[in-house]
Amino acid sequence: MDMSMPSAGFKSALFPDSGISDRSRIQSLMEDMFRHAQEHGSVLDDGISCLSQVLYLMYLARARKASSIAEIGFNIGYSSIAFLESSPQAKVTSFEINTEASVKAAKEFIDSRYPDRHHLIYGDSTQTVPAFQVPRSTDGFDLIFIDGGHDYSCVKADITNARRLAKPGATLVVDDLTPWFKWGIGPATAWEEAVRDEVVTPLEYMSDALAVSRIQGPAERAWAVGQYW
Repeated sequence: MDMSMPSAGFKSALFPDSGISDRSRIQSLMEDMFRHAQEHGSVLDDGISCLSQVLYLMYLARARKASSIAEIGFNIGYSSIAFLESSPQAKVTSFEINTEASVKAAKEFIDSRYPDRHHLIYGDSTQTVPAFQVPRSTDGFDLIFIDGGHDYSCVKADITNARRLAKPGATLVVDDLTPWFKWGIGPATAWEEAVRDEVVTPLEYMSDALAVSRIQGPAERAWAVGQYW
Protein backbone atom coordinates (compact mmCIF):
# COMPACT_ATOMS: atom_id res chain seq x y z
CA MET A 1 0.00 0.00 0.00
CA ASP A 2 1.36 3.42 -0.97
CA MET A 3 1.93 5.66 2.04
CA SER A 4 3.87 8.26 0.06
CA MET A 5 4.93 11.78 1.07
CA PRO A 6 7.99 12.57 3.19
CA SER A 7 7.30 11.87 6.89
CA ALA A 8 3.61 11.37 5.95
CA GLY A 9 2.71 14.63 7.65
CA PHE A 10 1.68 17.98 6.19
CA LYS A 11 2.15 21.71 6.57
CA SER A 12 -1.07 23.71 6.57
CA ALA A 13 -1.85 27.38 7.08
CA LEU A 14 -5.32 26.57 8.44
CA PHE A 15 -4.24 24.79 11.61
CA PRO A 16 -0.91 24.27 13.38
CA ASP A 17 -0.74 20.49 13.86
CA SER A 18 1.22 18.50 11.27
CA GLY A 19 -0.50 15.19 12.04
CA ILE A 20 2.78 13.46 12.87
CA SER A 21 1.60 12.53 16.38
CA ASP A 22 -1.26 10.46 14.89
CA ARG A 23 0.76 8.98 12.05
CA SER A 24 1.27 5.48 13.48
CA ARG A 25 -2.33 5.06 14.66
CA ILE A 26 -3.92 6.20 11.41
CA GLN A 27 -1.45 4.25 9.29
CA SER A 28 -2.34 1.13 11.26
CA LEU A 29 -6.04 1.71 10.62
CA MET A 30 -5.41 2.17 6.91
CA GLU A 31 -3.35 -1.02 6.78
CA ASP A 32 -6.10 -2.93 8.61
CA MET A 33 -8.63 -1.62 6.09
CA PHE A 34 -6.39 -2.59 3.19
CA ARG A 35 -5.87 -6.13 4.52
CA HIS A 36 -9.60 -6.53 5.13
CA ALA A 37 -10.32 -5.61 1.52
CA GLN A 38 -7.63 -7.97 0.23
CA GLU A 39 -8.97 -10.84 2.32
CA HIS A 40 -12.27 -10.41 0.50
CA GLY A 41 -10.56 -10.93 -2.84
CA SER A 42 -10.54 -7.28 -3.84
CA VAL A 43 -8.22 -5.96 -6.52
CA LEU A 44 -7.11 -2.52 -5.35
CA ASP A 45 -5.89 0.31 -7.56
CA ASP A 46 -3.71 3.36 -6.90
CA GLY A 47 -6.62 5.80 -6.60
CA ILE A 48 -6.55 5.82 -2.82
CA SER A 49 -5.66 8.59 -0.42
CA CYS A 50 -2.10 8.78 0.86
CA LEU A 51 -1.43 8.87 4.60
CA SER A 52 -0.56 12.57 4.64
CA GLN A 53 -3.88 13.46 3.00
CA VAL A 54 -5.85 11.28 5.43
CA LEU A 55 -4.15 13.01 8.35
CA TYR A 56 -4.82 16.40 6.78
CA LEU A 57 -8.52 15.66 6.31
CA MET A 58 -8.83 14.46 9.90
CA TYR A 59 -7.30 17.63 11.30
CA LEU A 60 -9.23 19.86 8.89
CA ALA A 61 -12.56 18.35 9.98
CA ARG A 62 -11.52 18.79 13.61
CA ALA A 63 -10.39 22.38 13.12
CA ARG A 64 -13.62 23.26 11.27
CA LYS A 65 -15.68 21.52 13.99
CA ALA A 66 -17.43 19.41 11.35
CA SER A 67 -19.85 16.87 12.78
CA SER A 68 -21.92 16.26 9.63
CA ILE A 69 -19.73 15.35 6.66
CA ALA A 70 -20.43 14.24 3.10
CA GLU A 71 -17.98 12.76 0.63
CA ILE A 72 -18.43 12.02 -3.04
CA GLY A 73 -16.20 9.04 -3.70
CA PHE A 74 -15.73 6.35 -1.02
CA ASN A 75 -13.41 3.84 -2.73
CA ILE A 76 -12.00 1.76 0.18
CA GLY A 77 -12.90 4.25 2.87
CA TYR A 78 -9.65 5.98 3.81
CA SER A 79 -11.18 9.45 3.78
CA SER A 80 -14.11 8.14 5.81
CA ILE A 81 -11.62 6.96 8.43
CA ALA A 82 -10.14 10.47 8.49
CA PHE A 83 -13.49 12.12 9.10
CA LEU A 84 -14.79 9.56 11.60
CA GLU A 85 -11.54 9.75 13.57
CA SER A 86 -11.74 13.56 13.71
CA SER A 87 -14.41 13.48 16.42
CA PRO A 88 -16.58 10.89 18.20
CA GLN A 89 -19.58 12.98 17.16
CA ALA A 90 -18.71 13.04 13.45
CA LYS A 91 -21.06 11.24 11.07
CA VAL A 92 -20.30 10.65 7.39
CA THR A 93 -22.49 10.18 4.33
CA SER A 94 -20.65 8.73 1.33
CA PHE A 95 -21.76 8.66 -2.30
CA GLU A 96 -20.09 5.92 -4.38
CA ILE A 97 -20.75 4.59 -7.87
CA ASN A 98 -18.56 1.48 -7.47
CA THR A 99 -20.27 -1.64 -6.08
CA GLU A 100 -17.28 -3.98 -6.28
CA ALA A 101 -16.01 -6.18 -3.44
CA SER A 102 -13.45 -3.63 -2.24
CA VAL A 103 -16.15 -1.06 -1.51
CA LYS A 104 -18.38 -3.56 0.28
CA ALA A 105 -15.44 -4.82 2.35
CA ALA A 106 -14.53 -1.26 3.31
CA LYS A 107 -18.12 -0.59 4.36
CA GLU A 108 -18.04 -3.67 6.61
CA PHE A 109 -14.81 -2.46 8.21
CA ILE A 110 -16.20 1.05 8.78
CA ASP A 111 -19.43 -0.26 10.32
CA SER A 112 -17.58 -2.61 12.65
CA ARG A 113 -15.40 0.19 14.01
CA TYR A 114 -17.83 3.14 13.82
CA PRO A 115 -21.33 1.67 14.23
CA ASP A 116 -24.24 3.88 13.20
CA ARG A 117 -21.97 6.72 12.10
CA HIS A 118 -21.59 6.01 8.38
CA HIS A 119 -24.14 5.98 5.56
CA LEU A 120 -23.20 4.74 2.08
CA ILE A 121 -25.30 5.60 -0.97
CA TYR A 122 -24.58 3.70 -4.18
CA GLY A 123 -25.07 5.22 -7.61
CA ASP A 124 -23.99 7.96 -9.98
CA SER A 125 -23.37 11.09 -7.89
CA THR A 126 -24.80 13.34 -10.59
CA GLN A 127 -28.13 11.64 -9.77
CA THR A 128 -27.83 10.54 -6.14
CA VAL A 129 -26.53 13.83 -4.71
CA PRO A 130 -29.36 16.04 -6.08
CA ALA A 131 -31.88 13.38 -5.02
CA PHE A 132 -30.55 13.21 -1.46
CA GLN A 133 -32.67 14.72 1.30
CA VAL A 134 -30.77 16.27 4.19
CA PRO A 135 -31.87 14.61 7.47
CA ARG A 136 -34.19 16.64 9.67
CA SER A 137 -31.70 16.35 12.52
CA THR A 138 -29.31 18.68 10.68
CA ASP A 139 -29.64 21.72 8.45
CA GLY A 140 -26.89 20.56 6.12
CA PHE A 141 -23.34 19.26 5.97
CA ASP A 142 -20.49 21.12 7.66
CA LEU A 143 -17.83 19.73 5.32
CA ILE A 144 -17.97 18.19 1.85
CA PHE A 145 -15.14 16.24 0.20
CA ILE A 146 -15.30 15.71 -3.57
CA ASP A 147 -13.20 12.87 -4.96
CA GLY A 148 -15.52 10.99 -7.29
CA GLY A 149 -15.64 11.07 -11.08
CA HIS A 150 -12.87 13.15 -12.64
CA ASP A 151 -14.55 14.29 -15.85
CA TYR A 152 -15.09 18.05 -15.90
CA SER A 153 -18.86 17.74 -16.20
CA CYS A 154 -19.03 15.33 -13.25
CA VAL A 155 -16.88 17.45 -10.92
CA LYS A 156 -18.75 20.61 -11.88
CA ALA A 157 -22.08 18.88 -11.17
CA ASP A 158 -20.77 17.54 -7.85
CA ILE A 159 -19.63 21.00 -6.70
CA THR A 160 -22.95 22.54 -7.73
CA ASN A 161 -25.20 19.80 -6.36
CA ALA A 162 -23.32 19.46 -3.07
CA ARG A 163 -23.82 23.15 -2.41
CA ARG A 164 -27.54 22.49 -1.93
CA LEU A 165 -26.73 20.02 0.85
CA ALA A 166 -24.24 22.28 2.61
CA LYS A 167 -24.75 24.58 5.57
CA PRO A 168 -24.07 28.26 4.87
CA GLY A 169 -20.30 28.71 4.90
CA ALA A 170 -19.60 24.97 4.80
CA THR A 171 -16.07 23.78 4.03
CA LEU A 172 -15.45 22.23 0.60
CA VAL A 173 -12.44 20.08 -0.34
CA VAL A 174 -11.83 19.08 -3.97
CA ASP A 175 -9.17 16.46 -4.64
CA ASP A 176 -6.88 15.79 -7.61
CA LEU A 177 -6.30 19.33 -8.82
CA THR A 178 -3.46 18.08 -10.99
CA PRO A 179 -3.95 19.43 -14.54
CA TRP A 180 -0.46 18.21 -15.51
CA PHE A 181 -2.03 14.74 -15.39
CA LYS A 182 -4.91 13.82 -17.70
CA TRP A 183 -7.20 12.84 -14.81
CA GLY A 184 -6.61 16.15 -13.03
CA ILE A 185 -7.73 18.47 -15.82
CA GLY A 186 -11.45 18.11 -15.06
CA PRO A 187 -11.22 18.73 -11.30
CA ALA A 188 -8.85 21.69 -11.73
CA THR A 189 -11.04 23.32 -14.38
CA ALA A 190 -14.24 22.82 -12.38
CA TRP A 191 -12.60 24.23 -9.24
CA GLU A 192 -11.25 27.30 -11.03
CA GLU A 193 -14.69 28.00 -12.49
CA ALA A 194 -16.33 27.65 -9.07
CA VAL A 195 -13.89 30.22 -7.67
CA ARG A 196 -14.36 32.53 -10.64
CA ASP A 197 -18.16 32.32 -10.38
CA GLU A 198 -18.00 32.97 -6.62
CA VAL A 199 -19.54 29.63 -5.75
CA VAL A 200 -16.63 28.98 -3.39
CA THR A 201 -13.96 31.09 -1.69
CA PRO A 202 -10.52 29.42 -1.71
CA LEU A 203 -8.88 28.97 1.69
CA GLU A 204 -5.86 26.78 0.97
CA TYR A 205 -4.13 24.82 -1.78
CA MET A 206 -2.12 21.71 -0.91
CA SER A 207 0.58 20.28 -3.15
CA ASP A 208 2.28 17.08 -1.99
CA ALA A 209 1.16 17.85 1.58
CA LEU A 210 2.55 21.42 1.59
CA ALA A 211 0.42 24.58 1.58
CA VAL A 212 0.98 26.61 -1.61
CA SER A 213 -0.44 29.84 -2.97
CA ARG A 214 -2.06 28.34 -6.07
CA ILE A 215 -2.51 25.12 -8.02
CA GLN A 216 0.98 24.21 -9.15
CA GLY A 217 3.03 21.24 -10.20
CA PRO A 218 4.67 18.96 -10.65
CA ALA A 219 3.16 17.08 -7.73
CA GLU A 220 1.76 13.62 -7.18
CA ARG A 221 -1.23 14.85 -5.18
CA ALA A 222 -2.87 18.25 -4.93
CA TRP A 223 -6.15 19.42 -3.47
CA ALA A 224 -7.96 22.62 -2.56
CA VAL A 225 -9.95 23.74 0.46
CA GLY A 226 -12.61 26.39 0.17
CA GLN A 227 -15.79 27.70 1.71
CA TYR A 228 -19.17 27.81 0.02
CA TRP A 229 -20.66 31.29 -0.31
